[in-house]
Amino acid sequence: MKTIKIKSIEKEGNSVIARVVIDDNDEIIRTTFTDEYSNDIVTDRIDAYVWGLIGFAMSIGADIVSDIPISESLYYNLAYHYIPTVATERQELKHINIIAPLIKNIESTGRIVATGISCGVDSLYTIKKHTADDIPPAHRVNTLVFLNVGSSMKGSSILRTPLVQGRLELAERFANEYKYYFLFIESDIHLFINKYIGYDHVKNHTFMMLFSMYHLQSVVGGYYYSSGYSYGEFHFSEDTASFDLFTFAMASIGKMHFYSTGGDCERVAKTKELADYPPAYKYLNVCVEEVKNDSKCFKCVRTMLTLDGLKALDKFGDVFDVDYYKKNRFLYLKELYLSAVYKNDPFMQEILPLFKNEITIFTKIKIYLMCIKNRLFGRYINGRK
Repeated sequence: MKTIKIKSIEKEGNSVIARVVIDDNDEIIRTTFTDEYSNDIVTDRIDAYVWGLIGFAMSIGADIVSDIPISESLYYNLAYHYIPTVATERQELKHINIIAPLIKNIESTGRIVATGISCGVDSLYTIKKHTADDIPPAHRVNTLVFLNVGSSMKGSSILRTPLVQGRLELAERFANEYKYYFLFIESDIHLFINKYIGYDHVKNHTFMMLFSMYHLQSVVGGYYYSSGYSYGEFHFSEDTASFDLFTFAMASIGKMHFYSTGGDCERVAKTKELADYPPAYKYLNVCVEEVKNDSKCFKCVRTMLTLDGLKALDKFGDVFDVDYYKKNRFLYLKELYLSAVYKNDPFMQEILPLFKNEITIFTKIKIYLMCIKNRLFGRYINGRK
């Protein structure tokens, strides 16, 4: 059977260098942390790398092997529960073994209670809910984490794109303004995976977060990961978010706990929460094209439509081009109706009821006539055919 051997894990300043052998090839994985957390990095066990490589290893059918130990509770959870279950439910994945000595669990101090910050809807919703006065103090977020570990991969060698740099600066400004600790973690582990099978963040994003945070398991008490699915949609699919509830149960060992959050709430309801959250008026950022919301990409369109339907769009004039939206509002409504009805876009279907009194039979006729005109001349929200 193939093997992925973790040969060494060493700290160099605020970075960790792991040497890995696969197919007789020596590889290096470099992960860098905010300076303030360099003394908290754990290097005496392979826990973080097992999480980072587990999806890759199960895809190619490779055992993870090391002379460096693994925490005994993590080994038990993975070997006796997680790997057998996931390999059974997702038959394209292989049942693999973890071959390494065992070591006692680290008892975390619990100093860090964290969540990720992208300034998107899910991110800001999680921050708002977990800093509210009614949250027990031990579960209240005190640290915001920005990860550059595969989410914005562009090419096989570029680690930090201008979009990532812009989002990093935005996240850090938010943390500084609202008095949170800020943790930035950056790794090229996804570029290593990409060399062998091609990296797909949808299949790995949960693993990348666990890889990052397990490096700091001596101080992490809790981590809230914004859910991509409602809890009722739990299933085993290529998107790791679909079974986060199971993954986080297996990843929570000792005093370190991981939680899937927001799965009890639809996106419209989350956006409604942000309509009464002043930090969102300055920092909400959803664009997939630009550092500043361009108000034209698909995420900007659906977010502005939601805010409009909630009668809250004017509050967000600092982050969206509200004047452009108002001048072209019918084009946005047209996109909403066609995407919800004819493209079966679930996000747009959720938004459509907000406009039930506005998208009448006459509006629909006007939309159809505009579609005919567009075929001849072409006109879209972004002004391009």
